[in-house]
Amino acid sequence: MSAFPAASQRQLLSQHGLDTWFCGQWVGIEDRDEVVRRLGVAAETVVTCDFQTAMKSFSPENTARSVWITSLSPGWSHVLVLSGRPPSLEALSLGYHRAIEITYPGEAVGIEPPIHAYAGEINTDFFGIDEYRVYWDDLSYDPLMPPAEDLEHQLVIMGRIAGRFLDHDWVSSQGLLCRLS
Repeated sequence: MSAFPAASQRQLLSQHGLDTWFCGQWVGIEDRDEVVRRLGVAAETVVTCDFQTAMKSFSPENTARSVWITSLSPGWSHVLVLSGRPPSLEALSLGYHRAIEITYPGEAVGIEPPIHAYAGEINTDFFGIDEYRVYWDDLSYDPLMPPAEDLEHQLVIMGRIAGRFLDHDWVSSQGLLCRLS
């Protein structure tokens, strides 16, 4: 598979304040409300807002948990972690759904491979899952590549899997701002 985004995924994140820390979850559930339900968030506390409004809650150091949930593509939602620890991939993947998380804690710390969950089970060996191999076979990988470049590769892989790369339309979309317990 050789699909690539029109613009750098890393640059898009950087342009929108996500250059020093990023945590995103791609969830194989198209319905944002179902994602909210799985996270145990009371519907009356959910706020529909744009990315800029959601980013006012962006504080990686804060332990209070908040996320912004968007519909990404047919069959997929995206959970952008704004603060606190990420939601449970196990809960998001129950019922034979997929959930994949990328966390980039910054250039100085590095980046780990994506974490994959399916049907409530975590698999930390994402690159060992054969069904996804087609999504990265044409990408060159060097274990010594800078973490930001590794992040770009991982975001390209996720865009291929979900059928949509993060783009300006995603950043311009309406999402659900949720505070998690």
